[in-house]
Amino acid sequence: MKPGVAKMWRYVPGRRKPHDSWAYILYIDEARRRVQLIGDRYFIIMEFILKPNAQVSPMKKVYVGKGPRQEVSKFLRYMSYDELAPSGRMLLEPVVAKIIQEGEQFFVNFFNESVPITPRLHQLELLPGVGKKTLMKILEERSKKPFVSYSDVAERTGLKDPADLLARRALEELTGNEKYYILVAPKSILEEDLI
Repeated sequence: MKPGVAKMWRYVPGRRKPHDSWAYILYIDEARRRVQLIGDRYFIIMEFILKPNAQVSPMKKVYVGKGPRQEVSKFLRYMSYDELAPSGRMLLEPVVAKIIQEGEQFFVNFFNESVPITPRLHQLELLPGVGKKTLMKILEERSKKPFVSYSDVAERTGLKDPADLLARRALEELTGNEKYYILVAPKSILEEDLI
């Protein structure tokens, strides 16, 4: 399985790697006191040690950034979709949809800040159903005024459900062997310096 090219929105190779400070729990291994989580910005799948007496449940949002953490302690590893527990995989779709909805202010900026990947391919064209015509409409509208919400994107461009398009693309990147990663920080770029 050949890793894709990280042409992520808001990531410049050689600079600081993407990092999620908050994450949603996908799976709890009570016996080993471990949790598998997915980050709320770059969809980073990771595993942490669960703190003693921590009260957690699947789909709960917890702090995983630097400094004191309430529910988790030590970071263990970055993970791929294939390494997730089966019950964690089952929660992936609703959790990704929740992340996209709750992070509207963050994710709507993808429509404002996305850039060409190659001279013939734009990041926006990797969203399901976005072709050249829709791409041109989005670029035209964002040049007039930045988008402020998903409904703003929909009204001004004709896209039926921008949040769903982002969620579907994130899921494709998480579960497949994509050539380009624009929303998800793949395990391969996170581990570059760890080897």
